[in-house]
Amino acid sequence: MALMKLDFLPGVNKENTPYTNEGGWVDSDKIRFRSGKPEKIGGWQKYLPDQLLGVTRGSHVWRVLNGTVYTAFATNQKVYVETGGLVTDITPVRYTSTQTNPIATTSGSAVITITDAGHGADDGAYVTISGVLSALNGIPAADINGEHILTYVDSDTYTITVTTPATSTGTGGGSVDFEYQINPKSNNVTYQAGWGSCAWNGSRAWNRPCQLTITDLNPRTWSLQNWGEDLVINALGQSVYIWDATTPTTRAVLIPEAPRKVNHVIVTKDRHMVCFGCNTPASTVTELDTMQIRWCSQEDYTDWTPTVTNTAGDKLLTNGTEIIAAANTESQVIVWTDDEVQSMQFIGPPYTFGFQQIGTSTGIVSPNAWVAYNNVIYWMGDSAFYVYAGGTNVHPCTVQKYVFDSLSPSQKRKTFAALNRENHEITWFYPTIEDEDTSLNGAITTSDTTIYVATTASFPYSGSIQIDAETIDYTGKTDAAFTGCTRGARGTTVTAHADGATVSNPDSYTPLEPCRYVSFGLIDQLWWIGRMERTSWMDRGALEYPIATTAEGYMYSHEKGNNAEDAPLVAFIESADFDIAEGDSMMFISRVIPDFTVEGEVDLSIRSRYYPLSPQVNEAVGTVGPSTTKIDTRIRGRQISLRIESDNVDDYWKYGATRIDQRTDGKR
Repeated sequence: MALMKLDFLPGVNKENTPYTNEGGWVDSDKIRFRSGKPEKIGGWQKYLPDQLLGVTRGSHVWRVLNGTVYTAFATNQKVYVETGGLVTDITPVRYTSTQTNPIATTSGSAVITITDAGHGADDGAYVTISGVLSALNGIPAADINGEHILTYVDSDTYTITVTTPATSTGTGGGSVDFEYQINPKSNNVTYQAGWGSCAWNGSRAWNRPCQLTITDLNPRTWSLQNWGEDLVINALGQSVYIWDATTPTTRAVLIPEAPRKVNHVIVTKDRHMVCFGCNTPASTVTELDTMQIRWCSQEDYTDWTPTVTNTAGDKLLTNGTEIIAAANTESQVIVWTDDEVQSMQFIGPPYTFGFQQIGTSTGIVSPNAWVAYNNVIYWMGDSAFYVYAGGTNVHPCTVQKYVFDSLSPSQKRKTFAALNRENHEITWFYPTIEDEDTSLNGAITTSDTTIYVATTASFPYSGSIQIDAETIDYTGKTDAAFTGCTRGARGTTVTAHADGATVSNPDSYTPLEPCRYVSFGLIDQLWWIGRMERTSWMDRGALEYPIATTAEGYMYSHEKGNNAEDAPLVAFIESADFDIAEGDSMMFISRVIPDFTVEGEVDLSIRSRYYPLSPQVNEAVGTVGPSTTKIDTRIRGRQISLRIESDNVDDYWKYGATRIDQRTDGKR
């Protein structure tokens, strides 16, 4: 017999067929490469028990002069800051008013109507009411005073729902104050078409809908920057606000002198606040120009009008139709339009900033799909990855086709990049056009209502799953389990199911949130892939661990422990097919000599084939623990592939170079 070392090429490669990628890895999840060898990634635990309102699209961490560490989280509905475990709502106020007797009640109803002409609030917006001094028609003042979610009626009226129904019909309230927070925005890309979107009576009959011309409205993304200790806040297309860290319980306030319609904001190292895609400073009526750049005078964000005595200025880019993103790096600002990439550098008076084209047809997929690392910029485009290090180049990627073939064109603006400096890696989380199956992590009985799986990524947060012939409804999910399950739904029969059984979605569903990731190791220059649902990421910075958020509004500390919260973190890597010996004879494997660093255990399996296109036969080799020296087995084939997987609580592993004991054999 002869020993054969299973020492694979580092990184995951999905650009070739499994057989032509012989000697490499072809699939993975929840692993990383360190020194060329795969290992399981760290786990995660809830950072705080709080659940934020809305889906987080921006996060930021910084330390102020007295040593206090703040984190900020911006969702499609709210903006929060956190320090010492205390979360404060600092969502900016868009509009305030005072009205006399604006409240109308209806006997027996807890829904009250507010009249406030020109309130400007959208359906689902938040309003804070104060000044009601006494009960109104049976409704206590405490029920009315406070924050409410409003339901839009028309431009002058809306309703809110209180706890106590009114005992009579009437109006009143006295002198009532209203604070309207900035309007929330839909979490997903939406589509709209207005009057005249198609021919009035040319191509359709009366009362027949037309084929709409569709305009996509992007999900809300955020710019979160520091002006010294304070936090600059801007939502896509909205005004610029600033939060004062010396009064942490107050809301962010408007910077009225800045442009009032802005897509992106940065604060440069030379202390200029720069707006990208903006309108005229201080104007609420001029339209946003998606290619316009404006900046304030140095050190003064209240001064935006260029003069001979300040450094305020502006620049209109001409190549493209929209500025998509802006990256604030150590030595320059990188600006992406939908047609080119520009470098923006501080050069001093009289021009303040100089601009230079550094790339064409190298656009970026979303405002947050870039990372700066040691003054090198990496970003994800619509069909390739790019790098800028004095010049712009396509970044070679061994999983490029796999990533971009599945990238959702409608939800791609939710893609974001995450830097993990401690592990020297960049990860892009992105939404896909397809949902994917998963598998049971452990057998289930007929009474189980929490169902553990390898991953729930790409499944909706409530819905149905299919296991064999049984349909199961669920009301919630974590990264590793479906919860609140109702067994035997839709008239199916409740049955037990075996470990590893396929779990699918019986309904047509396209994922709306990032549910896959692709990672790049900066030291070894390697790529790998996986499945995970996250909506924002901040590197550890002044924190102990990096923090990521989920669409449900939870914050998680990553690289903490080895588990998915308190559940098993299922991780695997699988090799391409490779020949046993020369591949010209049937071979028999009698023994596997594992080479791992292991905590807990890891499962090995080998998939064998007689020919490159013949079906794979899955052979469970066995479980490797810290003291496992060998595993006896009986496997035959010409080509085999190796799969390494861990699926128990507290498992951790790093692969080395396992060996197999082999000899020539027949089919029987």
